[in-house]
Amino acid sequence: MPARSLERTGSPPPPVGEQGKDFTLDNGSVVHTDENGIPDYIEVPPEGDETTPESGQESGAEYGDVEPGQESAEDAAEVQANETLRTDAEILGRRYPVSRMIRDAGNTLQWGKERAAAAWNNAMEQPGLLMDKFMHGLAQSSYDRRKAKLDEVAHLSDNHPLKKFRMRKLQKAEARLNKRKANLEIRQNRMSGRLETVKNAYESRREATIAELSERADKARTRKALREKMRKEQNVGWFESWAAAKEHVNSIPKDQRRRIASAVMNAAEASKNSQDASWQARYAERASADAQNRVESIGGQLQQTRTELNSMRQQAGEIANMESDLVSVRENAAKLQEKADSLSDDSANKFAATYEAVKAQQQQENMEKAIADYHKRLAELQRQETQLAQSLIQAQKDVENTGKALEASAQNEIAAKKKAKATQQARDRSVENTFV
Repeated sequence: MPARSLERTGSPPPPVGEQGKDFTLDNGSVVHTDENGIPDYIEVPPEGDETTPESGQESGAEYGDVEPGQESAEDAAEVQANETLRTDAEILGRRYPVSRMIRDAGNTLQWGKERAAAAWNNAMEQPGLLMDKFMHGLAQSSYDRRKAKLDEVAHLSDNHPLKKFRMRKLQKAEARLNKRKANLEIRQNRMSGRLETVKNAYESRREATIAELSERADKARTRKALREKMRKEQNVGWFESWAAAKEHVNSIPKDQRRRIASAVMNAAEASKNSQDASWQARYAERASADAQNRVESIGGQLQQTRTELNSMRQQAGEIANMESDLVSVRENAAKLQEKADSLSDDSANKFAATYEAVKAQQQQENMEKAIADYHKRLAELQRQETQLAQSLIQAQKDVENTGKALEASAQNEIAAKKKAKATQQARDRSVENTFV
C-alpha cells in the first residue's frame, strides 16, 4: 500500500456526508480523498502561492509580526535551543531494558571469549618476548661497552686506526641495538594491540547496540508524535492513526526522525520543568501566605501583651502605696507577736493577742505576695514584649524574603511555560514537515 501524504488542516474535517469530496488546506494545498474520506494525495500549489493571506496573518500573529530574516539573535538562539538534537544515548535513555540487558550480556560474553583468546596468544608469545628482552639487554650492554671504549680514545684524531676501529664496532653495536629494540617494540605492540582490539570491538558493539536501539526509539517517538498530531487535528480514530503513523514513519529519513525525536524529548523535558516550576510557585505562594499569617499572629500577641503591660503599669501607684504600707504592717505584726509572746499561757488575753498577731502576719504575707506577683508578672510581660518584638521583626523579614522568592518563582514559572510552549511548537513543526 503506497504511503499517503498527510497535511495539517486549519479547520475540522468535512462532514460525514461530504467526506468523499476534496478540500483545501490553509496553505492552498488541495487534499484529494478517496470514497471513504481518507486523504489520498495532496496537490501542492507552485512556489509563490503556497501561503494565503490568512496563513500569513496567522504566521505574523504567531511570530510577533517578525519578517523572515529579521529575527533577533536571542530568538534564533532560542529556536536553536528548542530544536537541539540529542545523542544516541540521550535518545535511548532507559528504554528497552530487557533488550539492552540481553545484548550487553552477549557483548560481555563475546568480550570474554576474545579476551581469553588474546590472553592465550599473548601467553604463547611470552617466551619470544623474554628472548627479545634478553637480546635487547645484551645489545644494550654491548653498545655501552663499545661506547665506553670509544670515549677512552676520544682525544685521538678521527684518522687514528684504533679510533676508527672502535667507531666501526660502535656503529655495528648501535645497529644491532636498534634492530633488537625494533623487534621488542613490534612484539610488545602486537601483544598490546590484541588487547586494544578486544576493547575496541567491545566498545564498537556497545555503540552499535545503542545506535540500533536509539533508532528504534526514534521511530517509536516519531510514531507517537504522528498519532497525537493526527488524533488532535484530523480527529481520526486510534487504530487508523496507529496504522497511518506506522506506515508513514518508514518513509521519513533518519535525520528527520532524529529531529522529531529530539523535539519530542525537548518538549517533554520542558513540560516537566514547567510543572516543577508551577509546583515551586505554589510552594512559594503558600510559604508567603504562612509568613504573612505569622506576622499577623505575632502582631496580635504583641498588641495583647502591650495592652496587659499598660494595665499593669497603671497599677504601679497602688503597688507603691502597698509597699509603703507594708512597713507599718510589718512593725504592727512584730509588736503584736511580741505582745502575744510576753503573755503567759494562763493569761485570759493570750488567745486574743495570739489571734491578732496571726491575723497581722497573714496580712503582711498577703501584701508581700501581691507585690512579688506584680513585679514577677511585670517582668514576664516586659520579657515577652521584647521577644515578640524581635519575632515580629524576623517575621517581617521572612515576609520580605518569601515575597522575593514568590516573585522569582513566578518569573521562573512564566519562563518555563514559555519554554514549554516554544518546544511544543518546535515539535509540531518537526511533525508537520513530514506531511509535505
